[in-house]
Amino acid sequence: MTRGVRSALMLTAVAGLLAGCARYTLVDRGPHTVAGLYTVDPQIRWSASTNGKVEMWTVDGSGLESIQFLNGLADGEVLIQAAAAANSPKRMTFRKTMTPSELAELLADALTSAGAQHVTVTNLGPHQFGSAPGFRCELAFTNKGGLAKQGLAAGAIINDRLYVVLYTGAKLHYYEAYRADVEKMIQSIRMK
Repeated sequence: MTRGVRSALMLTAVAGLLAGCARYTLVDRGPHTVAGLYTVDPQIRWSASTNGKVEMWTVDGSGLESIQFLNGLADGEVLIQAAAAANSPKRMTFRKTMTPSELAELLADALTSAGAQHVTVTNLGPHQFGSAPGFRCELAFTNKGGLAKQGLAAGAIINDRLYVVLYTGAKLHYYEAYRADVEKMIQSIRMK
């Protein structure tokens, strides 16, 4: 084994260890407060981690299924910045005047920037987010490795900030395995 190959394997091992060090907490059944603004009532246990304004929950691992709670993106704040090419960064900026179709496009762009391919948005329409008027849509895409995934999103602009619940899962088994639980959780949203 050459020195270069050994170095590459060592870096890969270290990166794997660091990725495994994400701090998770248990989210049990029963009311759980999200962003200090609303509660959801999970039907099953989830493992949760938080990174900035995104709280992510999973049962079997985020590569198989996850719920992401986007917690209060402010007007003019960048959801994500991705460089499709080194010289042409695309900024996905939230505006408080966005329509539901623009919000769905923002989510699709965020998935694409994270490596999703062939993202499609369907069944976009109005939907109550707790007591706030909001939107809901369904998504389909493939990940970088070619795994087919499905998703659903529900969200609302409350006090000029964007709140979204995004559930995604592998089309084969995992999406449907937890979909009913996620649907009940979205229906359980109550403003504090």
